[in-house]
Amino acid sequence: MTWFDLSVPLRTGMPVYPGDPEVRIASALTVEADGANVLSLALGSHSGTHADAPLHVGDGWAALDELPLSRFGGIAEIVDVRGVARGGAITTAQLAGIAPAGSPGDPENPGDPAKILLLHTGCAAAWGTDEYLKHPWLEPAAAQLIVDRGYRAIGLDALSVDPSFAGAWDGTPAGGGFPAHAILAGNGCIIVENLTGLEQVQRARDAGADVEVFLFPLNIPGADGAPIRAVARPLPVPELRPTVLQQTKQQPTILQSTAPGALSREEVQEAADRLVAAFAATDTEAYFAAFSPQATFIFHPEAQSLGSRSAYRTLWDSWLASGWRVLDCRSSEQDIQLLGATAVFSHRVATTVQIDREGGRDTSDERETIIFSRALDGSIVCVHEHLSACPVDV
Repeated sequence: MTWFDLSVPLRTGMPVYPGDPEVRIASALTVEADGANVLSLALGSHSGTHADAPLHVGDGWAALDELPLSRFGGIAEIVDVRGVARGGAITTAQLAGIAPAGSPGDPENPGDPAKILLLHTGCAAAWGTDEYLKHPWLEPAAAQLIVDRGYRAIGLDALSVDPSFAGAWDGTPAGGGFPAHAILAGNGCIIVENLTGLEQVQRARDAGADVEVFLFPLNIPGADGAPIRAVARPLPVPELRPTVLQQTKQQPTILQSTAPGALSREEVQEAADRLVAAFAATDTEAYFAAFSPQATFIFHPEAQSLGSRSAYRTLWDSWLASGWRVLDCRSSEQDIQLLGATAVFSHRVATTVQIDREGGRDTSDERETIIFSRALDGSIVCVHEHLSACPVDV
């Protein structure tokens, strides 16, 4: 199962909200001196990736331990707001398309929705720089829209849902207050800030997979907030099942489904082009990154059938060690067959390689067939490669 880590690491001297306690992590005990390694931790309740309780901005409002655990987990509804200018407002127009939060996720807590809203700002790329302070923020009407759609948990890859004061800190919140915090927290929402890696969730959702998100905080009684280990996992995409419309004495007529996760011709062509380019450049890392760890390979010219990517990598490395290099690689007569979440790419490939350090050459003309599949994280990987010595369709 694929897991996404959406948390920033806790380190000494890491970025914190202006005015918050600095993070200090040091060795308290060691194996050599004390028989065990133990760290000393000093940090604020809003350090790193963390959850805000309603108590954070309202005395008398709920602390983290007073909220049901079901509020900290659910299916992600992610909105791509990377187009919002740095320091600009996220408006109701940009959130107008978010789906309602849905039915309760926990029958014992009927007030808790099934979904968690994630705002993908792209600001995680600026983590650790001054630019991170200049992030998109929620206008009050947008915060109210989130509440009205039924959400009680919202997270984003930015410092705050309200503007952050850029420059010298004078003790005054940016804009004179925390209006988005007040609206969200006043309606019982938890707010998760400083997420990272939301592009993983975005890709999985774009591929049609639901993504389950977990945002559980440390169990600190009466806490206004606490660091969390935010993680997510894509749920399996429904399998594509062709539908037989009619059966005749000849071939049956098939209606190809367009279920979520189905590959498009453009996606397959792009993946194939990357693979061929990496092979032509003898770019080992880029080439093998295109294959699933469970990929299989059949090479008739080598009279070998390799059961895994690791076996092929061993063979590839031995070729390189002998001086093998691709001198020319030309692809033609390409064909793509779409089979839902799987696709078959075939082409005629003419390749000239240097076979040894002395400069010997070998030219081949083969038919290559590669099977691509949609991975759980939304990426496209090769799961099988078949190279035939005869330039005919396989």
